[in-house]
Amino acid sequence: MIARVGDAAWAEIDAYLRAHYRENVYLLSDLYASHPTRAATLPGGDSLDLVGYRENGALLAAQGFYRLGRWFPHFDDARAVEPMLHDALRRRVRWVMGVRRVVDPLIAGMVAEGFALAYDEYDEVWIADAATLRPHAAEEVRRATAEDVPAVAALRRAFEHEYFGVPLHRVDQDWCLRIAGRYIADGAYVAQRKGEIVSMAAVEAAIPEMAQIGAVYTVPEQRGQGLARATVSALATDRLQHTPEVSLVVSVENIPAQRAYTALGFGYSHGYRMTRLG
Repeated sequence: MIARVGDAAWAEIDAYLRAHYRENVYLLSDLYASHPTRAATLPGGDSLDLVGYRENGALLAAQGFYRLGRWFPHFDDARAVEPMLHDALRRRVRWVMGVRRVVDPLIAGMVAEGFALAYDEYDEVWIADAATLRPHAAEEVRRATAEDVPAVAALRRAFEHEYFGVPLHRVDQDWCLRIAGRYIADGAYVAQRKGEIVSMAAVEAAIPEMAQIGAVYTVPEQRGQGLARATVSALATDRLQHTPEVSLVVSVENIPAQRAYTALGFGYSHGYRMTRLG
């Protein structure tokens, strides 16, 4: 029989997730930030509730539920799907994110229970290390500073609108400013043209084993000129001085980005899916 475990088994759940760190970098990053010995809540006032699933003394699965609606599941054994789905149905879940072999059956279960898919994105996780990375330098690229917060916030706002379909008037400006400040504190890189910041790449999650690059965005009129490739290159080069690997998520439909990341030395790791439940 599969038993549920919670905060009392934090070390056990942590060890399980770390054994699969490439598939759980976001959850691990937030887990360290939200653990009682570190910080009470995550940035933006969110909080994380972690549940593990144990059978015969070994963990089969773990998943994180966030107060504001995100859901990060992971399992090693498909027998955990039923109790994981049961728990998810009792929660306020809006965004489901994770490796496709895990997320696909869980989303199918949610749909069978009557949930609609308001947004459904199929991605791939690509990884590079110091041996594979082929840097691409550009004079316009530099590390962002505190003075760049408004410009980085504007790019993040445009990112939300373009990639997630959120109307601009519904993208919270204070949230954009907060996340821009975090990006810059964590070492974001930007590219400038004629004195204006037109491209960025940031660290979305970081653990000792890996840094996850995200929020890669270039304004439409400056695309096709290698700026995203250059900002990702600069950020990856920087982070690989501190961590063994860097990763990023790219849409299966974004062929230009895949070509750019291939040129930088990134390679495919696993399928990823990000879905908003209606």
